[in-house]
Amino acid sequence: MDQPELVGRWQADMPGQSGPIVLELAPHPEWDGTVKGRILRPGGSSIVVGDVNKGALTLEESRDGKKVTGNWFGDVVEGSCAREIRGEWTDEADRPFRFTLRKLGPVHP
Repeated sequence: MDQPELVGRWQADMPGQSGPIVLELAPHPEWDGTVKGRILRPGGSSIVVGDVNKGALTLEESRDGKKVTGNWFGDVVEGSCAREIRGEWTDEADRPFRFTLRKLGPVHP
């Protein structure tokens, strides 16, 4: 999986967290090969930036655009055609939550 496959709209299933959680990712305007977007959660949204390197996802989430308030680390599920990622999200208190991301499609303007 590379940046083009990561671009799009993703649904996160995260037991222990209120949902729905949707990630909207687009090519980062300044850093080639990375993505920038937003995470939509009940009651608010966050900015997110990151990439995939050799099938490993890394995203940093920030509610204010300055301080990291969440980290996403995951791996592309083999055989999913780059449409499913599983891993762990940690909040700003470093509490871990398992997640599954499933690609919904392109980002709608």
